Amino acid sequence: MKKLLSFALLSAMIIGSLTACGRTLKTCKVADLDGTIACYDEKLEQYAVEADAALIVSVDNNEWGAAIVEMWDAAHPEAAGAVTFVNDGSQGSTDRLATQLGEYPDVFMAIDGEVTRNAAHLLAFDKVLADLVKANSVETYYNTGNTGEVTVYAPMLYDGMAFVWNKTMLETLGLSTADADKDNLPDAFDTWEEIFALSASWNTGDRPVYKGNPIKVVFPLTLNNQWSDYHHLSSAGWQLFKNGPLDPGYDDPEFKAGFDFTEDAKAAFISVDIAEDGTETLTAGAGMGWNWDGVINSETAPFGLLGTWMNLAGAETSTGSDFIVSALPTYKGEHQATFVKTKGISINAYTEFQSAAHELARLIYSQDGFQGMVDNTAYPPSLAEGSALVPTLTAGGVQEQMMKGFLYSASEFTGTLPLNKNQTAMGAAYYQSFLNDAQIAIWDGTKTIDQAIADLVTVSDAALAAANVAP
Repeated sequence: MKKLLSFALLSAMIIGSLTACGRTLKTCKVADLDGTIACYDEKLEQYAVEADAALIVSVDNNEWGAAIVEMWDAAHPEAAGAVTFVNDGSQGSTDRLATQLGEYPDVFMAIDGEVTRNAAHLLAFDKVLADLVKANSVETYYNTGNTGEVTVYAPMLYDGMAFVWNKTMLETLGLSTADADKDNLPDAFDTWEEIFALSASWNTGDRPVYKGNPIKVVFPLTLNNQWSDYHHLSSAGWQLFKNGPLDPGYDDPEFKAGFDFTEDAKAAFISVDIAEDGTETLTAGAGMGWNWDGVINSETAPFGLLGTWMNLAGAETSTGSDFIVSALPTYKGEHQATFVKTKGISINAYTEFQSAAHELARLIYSQDGFQGMVDNTAYPPSLAEGSALVPTLTAGGVQEQMMKGFLYSASEFTGTLPLNKNQTAMGAAYYQSFLNDAQIAIWDGTKTIDQAIADLVTVSDAALAAANVAP
């Protein structure tokens, strides 16, 4: 770690990072290391560590961070204590590398879609590490974070959401959880039409009570969280930005048809508010926010979405309930898609200890490193078929179930705008409040679907035009 450098020195360092790192020496003398080169010792099969190295690794899970530090100390007892970790949360961004005024991580987990637009602030991997990553990565996800001949990103894990259901709750309520086709979905509820029918029956009859609380929500549909909203927006096969970065596709017929799903959910009273006198009313659009955590932690609903960053094992321990993860049920015979991306390792271009940073990255991107990840998180590993780095997964465990849940997943569009490579198309026209406004207006009935979509197209086109300007 170090403070930000002057612009002149910084520019020289970045240029050097794209050329000097490819040097591989047969013998690495720690005394010769000055922090500006990665020295791989072929005899020891590891990178040398500068005598005064002090590294920060950034992850989004405390247990995983502690496991990385422990792995480092075991591999390098002569440099024990040289690595510490920080938890930057699941939304940690590479943007801060260019603007951070204080200290920052040397090695960190990056989101694939953010890597290419921040590549100038990332250190090009030495050839040995780069070859290791290329040989073990799924090509699609490797290419998402790396362009040309330079490797700055090592995809390690799949990050996304899958369907989750509370088996204990359904069985307690006398509902069948039989799964004859072994798709991890109960046969009685493997379509949204069946789930909507259940919700409608609860709204017209006696609302069930579970653990002393009435079940007011069957599935906590979101209308203002674009990440999880994609599953219902894609109900009719809509594909975001299929025609390029200046066309999100809001005027596509499939986008409009996707609102059949939310209209059916609304008609089934998928989420209600209950007044003191017992009167039930449909939850207003503004109240249809992020409530996925409550499904597993507070058992607020029998069905929901589970993020890879959520602690399902902890929820099962605290609630005593059994949760099952699967792909989403079908709607009108079709599978909806949830977004899945990768996170992986990048090295900060500003690190003072390039060789030690490479060694830390090498340890994390090893079989033991992957094992530490799956043992301490819910993340499934992202590795090519046949990779020797594949860790041991618990049979039937959350990672294995998540992989089934990702069967019909979709990748985010990672393209940038033609005239502004610092701006992603997703950021300009999808991850915006105007998409929320359109969905909520349709849900609340303040606009027709046609009106809401027409307004959305106008606003998003204007936002793209404003963003597509050379900086």
